[in-house]
Amino acid sequence: MIRTTHILSTKKTEVIDVTPQVAELTQGVESGLAFLYIPHTTAALILCEDDEDLRADLVRVAERWLADLHPFAHIRKNNPNTEAHVLSAFGGNGITIAIENGKLDLGTYQNVLLLEMDGPKQRELRCKVLAG
Repeated sequence: MIRTTHILSTKKTEVIDVTPQVAELTQGVESGLAFLYIPHTTAALILCEDDEDLRADLVRVAERWLADLHPFAHIRKNNPNTEAHVLSAFGGNGITIAIENGKLDLGTYQNVLLLEMDGPKQRELRCKVLAG
């Protein structure tokens, strides 16, 4: 069974900590693997420290990293969000997290972050748990 929750971004480029939502999606699982996935091509899921300054750095990089590479071929097809597609491809749309003793097995500074690069939008976060 795939479990789903929705995340609402409020800005064009934004970093959202979705660790609490992932914990809810995996509630009741004692041991196993959580396969997390977003079915979007202009957002990404990463494991990273959730620090206010680091969030600002991630947003700044997302907004400036590809600035010198214009014009993009995809834009010529009337798609103004090419940068978001490219950034999503580098960030990835899925991660796997172990679950042990009923908790997400994350490192000390690891959080599950959604990188929004084409907001504001409602995003879907899907979770498939393999118990065991």
